[in-house]
Amino acid sequence: MQMLEAIKRKIESAQDLYSVVKTMKALAAVNIHYHARAVEAITEYHQSIEMGFQVLLKEKPEILKKPKLRNERRMGVIIFGSQRGMAGKFNVMIANSFMEWENTKAFDYAQLKIAVIGERAEEQLKEVDYQPAARIDFPESRHNLNSAIQELLILVESWRFREKIDDIYLFYNKLKRGVIFKPFQFHLFPLGQEWLRELASRKWPSRNLPLFTLSWNQLFYSFIHQFFYISLYRAFIESMASENASRLTAMQKP
Repeated sequence: MQMLEAIKRKIESAQDLYSVVKTMKALAAVNIHYHARAVEAITEYHQSIEMGFQVLLKEKPEILKKPKLRNERRMGVIIFGSQRGMAGKFNVMIANSFMEWENTKAFDYAQLKIAVIGERAEEQLKEVDYQPAARIDFPESRHNLNSAIQELLILVESWRFREKIDDIYLFYNKLKRGVIFKPFQFHLFPLGQEWLRELASRKWPSRNLPLFTLSWNQLFYSFIHQFFYISLYRAFIESMASENASRLTAMQKP
């Protein structure tokens, strides 16, 4: 009789677990769809920022002179991982991507600062003897993204002005199609000179350029701030979509 009761409890536990997994799979699928739509909206906003830069660069094309680079540059990297476990190879893939980049880089650096998003990614890096200088917990919901982005913006400004970091890179997983995602690297700072030159040479869609009353410098730095914000927002959204895809894939495995 006791054996029958034990078997019954195991069956009920298995049914409960199946129900939880089924719910998690449904939520992951919904989140993937939402994040795909969010990326489309981000792309449209990014195009507006490009148009702002385009106007300003046509006003002062001389700022596109090639900057002088120091032989040894101070580097900063921000790595986007997950806060919770059960994410398959999500954190391993992004940590490996960063390590491969760091081992095969074609430049020397005098200093390397690492900031990590998510507790699991931090654990992954510490296992291979990297010590992140900062960690920001991954938001529990997309509705809490703004506070995390503001923390990162403060960090980026501190790196740029206080610690004199020359280059800042973002590392995050990016959804390709379906539930397939790949590690992605983005050079956040300084702004790409080739990209800026392309914007400056791009034809404006109407006959007259927009007029502006604020100072050129004030507008330019405002657009840089917006560029940082939307780039970090995109990294969060792309990473969230990839994390959900990784969870969905992990739960589908026998």
